[in-house]
Amino acid sequence: MDHSLAKFTQEIDGWIELHCPESMRTPMPVSEQVWASSNIHFPSKDSKDWFNAMVSKGWCTPEWPKEFGGGGLTFDESKILKQRLKFFGCRPAQINFGISMLGPVLLEFGTDEQKQEFLPKISRGEIWWCQGFSEPGAGSDLANISTTASLSNGKYTIEGSKIWTSEANKADWMYCLVRTDKTVKKQAGISFVLIDLKQPNIDIKPIQLLSGQSPFCQVFFDNVHANESHRIAAENDGWKVAKRLLQFERIMMVDMESEGAVDVEPLKVFRDSHPSASLGSKKLLQKIIAHEMRKHLIEMTMSRTAVESQNGFSPAGLILKYLSTEETQTRWELNVSSLGMGGLEIVDHSAGVKKEVSKSFFYSKAYTIAGGSSEVQLNIISKNILGLIS
Repeated sequence: MDHSLAKFTQEIDGWIELHCPESMRTPMPVSEQVWASSNIHFPSKDSKDWFNAMVSKGWCTPEWPKEFGGGGLTFDESKILKQRLKFFGCRPAQINFGISMLGPVLLEFGTDEQKQEFLPKISRGEIWWCQGFSEPGAGSDLANISTTASLSNGKYTIEGSKIWTSEANKADWMYCLVRTDKTVKKQAGISFVLIDLKQPNIDIKPIQLLSGQSPFCQVFFDNVHANESHRIAAENDGWKVAKRLLQFERIMMVDMESEGAVDVEPLKVFRDSHPSASLGSKKLLQKIIAHEMRKHLIEMTMSRTAVESQNGFSPAGLILKYLSTEETQTRWELNVSSLGMGGLEIVDHSAGVKKEVSKSFFYSKAYTIAGGSSEVQLNIISKNILGLIS
């Protein structure tokens, strides 16, 4: 490490010690997550202070230009910041799909006006974004969307429905795929628009899941409007934007911890639940150790991929999404096994670590579907990396 980066590391450490409260250096339960929103909620004064400190430095978006609310850091500086935040166990200051998915797309495809309008608000956590991609008839075959948008006098009129829309019932805005031309190849007739959800004629219905939570919703549009100025890229050219955003989503899903995902360590659960070792428990322990080794290798590959991605998207990101989501499911299965008989309970009837394990175990089944199912990912890997599908 050169002298300037070593000095920067010392400055980061000193800043964290001064501005990150001790309570913000602990694992974060779901109930204490801070979601970006026009009506942002802080569970404690410490969480608000930590949020304000990070936002004031632009460090929620460290590599974004300062003019858009970012930190203006170089890649190496941003990498050090993330490493030191992780070293001190700092919680994410905010959970924000705008930062991890929409923001990078705006930086790449947005107009100057769009960047000025949305990026500072995203960095400051002022908008809760949701993603309007999947439909009842367009899941893995995403280009089959049927939600339509017709343009008149600078406004699109939108009709149709989106499904599996995470947190739509709490969101302020949606980035959405709409069909603007039915006469061409389906990928060629799609546009990418931003929709203000605080308007009439939008019906949002939560979908109850096995975990007892309802993070997913179905959204119905009936004579809903979006400004032409809020279309990203040219009309009918939204497919390229969608593909790029999905790349960012898959990267985010690889690094779930950065998005505040709850984690429970199987090894700790195992030790708390197995004071004496039996033959069966030793086999389980071996599985846990093997899992931890794979998890560490995935994290190392993530670091390498981040470096490779400086000059464009790294194909390793496609592989990592598949590996990491499959491994995440394994992690929660090991947690359930470590709890032993009765470890898996009805979420509403459980408490403590059993509640966290049961809830996350059920929810983890969505990881290998969201952002492109594992089966779709394997096809993408076969075609784009191995060249096995023409």
